[in-house]
Amino acid sequence: MSRTAAAAARRADRDEAFRRLDQAAALAEQLGADGNHGWTAFGPTNVAIHRVSVAAELGDAAEALRSATVVDPDRLPDGLRSRRAQVHLDLAWAQAQRKRDAESLLHLMEAERSAPEAIRYNIMVRETIRELLSRSRQPGTNALQELAVRAGALE
Repeated sequence: MSRTAAAAARRADRDEAFRRLDQAAALAEQLGADGNHGWTAFGPTNVAIHRVSVAAELGDAAEALRSATVVDPDRLPDGLRSRRAQVHLDLAWAQAQRKRDAESLLHLMEAERSAPEAIRYNIMVRETIRELLSRSRQPGTNALQELAVRAGALE
């Protein structure tokens, strides 16, 4: 249901997206814990991460930030590095939209720490980095510039 919520968000169907997330959250609460049985990565934390992603997909930075307050990626089972990184990628985008560039950069760096491949091969990450670079007042080498190189945002 979390994936169908993301699909609804891509269609800009906000009501359907959040209805699906509410259904998934109810099932996750019945399950009571995060798991990765059969590579499902299903549980309360993953549904909460999807809620942040859906808000980001809908372009609602405030909702993404609000939804993230209940997310604790450390509750995810081992091996779900990309899910840990995803919440940080969505929050980096949301903070960039709010022009909180330092916070955005910190989320990008945390996502890279969790799953470097999530940074290198993500178009939205490159666009976020380019947006941060366009507002950066520090020329030359700095953490953002170095991340931009690693992410391929300067190519």
